[in-house]
Amino acid sequence: MIETALVELIDRATAECAEQQRADLHGRLRQIRTRVLDPTQLVLVVGESKQGKSALVNAIVNAPVCPSGDDVTTTVPTLVRYADEPTALLIEQEPAQGPIALDRTPVPIDQVREHMERAAANGRPVTRGEIGIPRAVLQNGLALMDTPGVGSVSSFLTSTTLSVVAEADALLMVSDSTQELTTNELAFLKQATALCPNIALVMPKIDRTPHWRKVLEVNRKHLSNAGISAKLFPVSADIRMRAMQARNTNLNAESGFPQLLEFLQTELAGQHEQFTRRLVAHNVSEALTQINDSLRAELAAQNPRTAAETLVELETAQRRAEDLRRISGHWQKTLNDGISELFTDIEYDFRERTWAVLHEVNEIFEVADPLPIWEDFTRWLQARLTDAITETFGWLEQRQQRLAEMVAEQMPPQQMSRPPELNPVLMPEPFDDVPQPKLPTGADYKNFDQVLTGLRGSYGGVLMFGLITTMAGLPLMNVVSISAGVLLGTKSLKEEKDMRLRRRQTEAKSNVQRHIEQVIFQVNKDSKDTIRAIHKALHKHFTRITEDAQMEISQSIQAIKRSAERSAVDRDQRAREIKQKLEEITVLRRRVTQLTQNRITAA
Repeated sequence: MIETALVELIDRATAECAEQQRADLHGRLRQIRTRVLDPTQLVLVVGESKQGKSALVNAIVNAPVCPSGDDVTTTVPTLVRYADEPTALLIEQEPAQGPIALDRTPVPIDQVREHMERAAANGRPVTRGEIGIPRAVLQNGLALMDTPGVGSVSSFLTSTTLSVVAEADALLMVSDSTQELTTNELAFLKQATALCPNIALVMPKIDRTPHWRKVLEVNRKHLSNAGISAKLFPVSADIRMRAMQARNTNLNAESGFPQLLEFLQTELAGQHEQFTRRLVAHNVSEALTQINDSLRAELAAQNPRTAAETLVELETAQRRAEDLRRISGHWQKTLNDGISELFTDIEYDFRERTWAVLHEVNEIFEVADPLPIWEDFTRWLQARLTDAITETFGWLEQRQQRLAEMVAEQMPPQQMSRPPELNPVLMPEPFDDVPQPKLPTGADYKNFDQVLTGLRGSYGGVLMFGLITTMAGLPLMNVVSISAGVLLGTKSLKEEKDMRLRRRQTEAKSNVQRHIEQVIFQVNKDSKDTIRAIHKALHKHFTRITEDAQMEISQSIQAIKRSAERSAVDRDQRAREIKQKLEEITVLRRRVTQLTQNRITAA
């Protein structure tokens, strides 16, 4: 069987990687071996953020399996495949146990996104999510993977998507019909075509623009000019979902999905073996090439060298070690200074934004009575504080990327092939832990109390003006004294109401200020926890790079010393071993070449 031959070839190449102590290549080939034994037809759904990738997956399987919406961004790949019962798993990778030591954690299918975000916030290395659902479109082995955004978003998300492109049978590039393909999208497609040649361009949201046909023709020209061979499918996920709910065949045809499903279910099935061959050929060839280059370099080093040459090589390696120690000190200082500034800047930024909110609150309660507007006011206050939190943590997201770039600039260029694996910054939700601001007291001013206040004010007016009018021969209770009493009683009642209003306004300001201070306390705690997690992730990443470089230099120094001590007989023996190994690798590379010609057989 072809699978047996492919697995045997992978095992041979894996053994060579293990013998040369290349754990990275060894782990990668083990992953490819697992992929070959899996009959799944893997289709990646890729594209820039906010293009409708998740909505497309939901429409294909007719189920809301991937969170979608204007406020949702995919940060971790999600695989959707067939299962007899709805299931969901979080796939984690533990680097300490090897490249493919995967840990599978079952989670409720309607809480996959929440568990992913919680795992990322706790620093757990979530590789992807897996969802299984009973759908006929998936029953023959089709599996869809919703991926993080590419092109215009961060380089880390782009690298996350590219890392699985080589294992895919096909790519669905999603670019909505409201605009033509961008330069970033075409650049990504050129990268992806080299790894996975079977690409289709899906253009969703045709129901939102009347000009989608014009955009379709423009995109067709863009692909042709770029030398990219891809089928184009204009579709509408919204129309598809309405058609499925109404069981309307005509509406479903209008959505454009029948042609896309035909492509996924028929054309891909017939090309699965060819893509598997290409996958194995690409990865095995790459691994063998790296081993071959390493062995040839070692073979060249077996030639006898003079003491002067050895001394020059040793001094060069020691100079590299000294440079690396100096660089290590520089990047650690840059990182520590950046984190200290981040603590201060984020705290000040949020306080400045909340001060602006508090200033607005004071202006409101200079004129407004808190009682009739309290419910609307508390909703407005929470919305304004939420906006402040979003803006501050959005700035924190930008600052962590900039800090990673600043530290990376301190590293040697040859050591920066791997981007930092930074988790997305999650917005805190402090309002669950902070009580709502209290309604000011003194809201109940009873009618009886108002009458008493009016009587107290009118009593003085009646008595004062009554005594004055008695001097003119009038009785104590007369028209003038009674009118004065009514006037002064009304004035006293108004002054009492104004005093109570000012007291309520002052108390409302005080309660809101206390509430905002509690929110600031909670948000500052969350921001400090987030910044500490950023510090830990960056330090771990760059420390690993530095340690790898230190190990490489140390091995180089040891190799130079061993080479200087080795006798001519030992050199000849090692040279013969290397030449024999190179011949074996040449045979394996020849078999890899046969893969693309469909002529490979079991050894």
